[in-house]
Amino acid sequence: MLQIDNVDSIKKAIRVDHDFDDDLIMQIYLPGAINEVKTAVSLKKEDEPFYENNPTFNLVVLNTIAHHYDNRSITSNEQAFEIPASSAKLVHTLRGNLADWRKKNIEVIADES
Repeated sequence: MLQIDNVDSIKKAIRVDHDFDDDLIMQIYLPGAINEVKTAVSLKKEDEPFYENNPTFNLVVLNTIAHHYDNRSITSNEQAFEIPASSAKLVHTLRGNLADWRKKNIEVIADES
């Protein structure tokens, strides 16, 4: 499974082979990407378990980190792009998965009370 809990796993996924930006990746890009994805899907406290060990969530977080890392400079010889369409599709997938997850987890717990 794609992991977002350690710098080596993230660097492998985003194809970074040096250690110069480790702190930047873990302290800026990772929390920013997690926040960006959760803001697009759900910030509700009861939804937090949905994100744990969720490969789709991890993938979209890694895509977002890679995008921001690759487009971090204002000046570049390459064209900069908005968030990749694949990330937007994954966010839509997460929203649908979250609705299913809520039906199986949150609504069942509420019915048991």
